[in-house]
Amino acid sequence: MSSVCERFERELRRGAIQLAVICLLENERYGYEIVKKLKESGFRVEEGTLYPLLRRLEGEGILSSRWSTDDTRPRKYYTVTDYGKRVRKKWLELFRSINRSLEDLTEVDQ
Repeated sequence: MSSVCERFERELRRGAIQLAVICLLENERYGYEIVKKLKESGFRVEEGTLYPLLRRLEGEGILSSRWSTDDTRPRKYYTVTDYGKRVRKKWLELFRSINRSLEDLTEVDQ
């Protein structure tokens, strides 16, 4: 049973992390800062997972990025695009709808 639960958790977290990232990037942030904020919010995410996600979301037009060389090391900063804000709104609506449905179902089972 543990492998079934672990797989379910992994799949659920993948979608939730995508949504968390685009919510978090209302303000511009760089990769390590994103990982840190996600961990503070209870999302376990490794940099090796986050960076491919950021690249994919950028490729889909949900995020934009820019390089900054103001600090000692160059950093790539990400932010949500206007299109990404519309996607975020739809994803949040979907997430809330699913959550309400599950709450309704579990109230019947109790």
